[in-house]
Amino acid sequence: MKSIKQGGCRCGAARYEIDLSGANTLNCHCIDCQKHLGAAFSVFTVVPSEQFKWLKKPTGNVAFSDTANRLFCNKCGTYLKWEGIAFADEAEINAMTLDDPTSVKVDEEIFVRSRLSWVKPLAGIAQFEVGRNG
Repeated sequence: MKSIKQGGCRCGAARYEIDLSGANTLNCHCIDCQKHLGAAFSVFTVVPSEQFKWLKKPTGNVAFSDTANRLFCNKCGTYLKWEGIAFADEAEINAMTLDDPTSVKVDEEIFVRSRLSWVKPLAGIAQFEVGRNG
């Protein structure tokens, strides 16, 4: 059964539609996410790429390395989507940009080696020192 949701940036210039069926949601504690968002960690949701489509694609794009691009709204600065070069078959969106972020639950935490000491692990959630399943 499909679970179609929408999301977008703060100003509405960028919008997307996503089917959350079978989605995997992660807290990422990597330094890139911390610096990019100015936050302790990011929350992102992963689905197969065919379950995601832009309704209004953002124009901002930044890369901190040659492994991924981060798409953001050039008007309001909202970070929307991570595009990993080795993960072209997946759509990885900033879960906080969903119109209803309560429609996802965190399944795992990654890059916990960079977790800030005052951020506690989520109970009962898989913890990975580095990337997904690693």
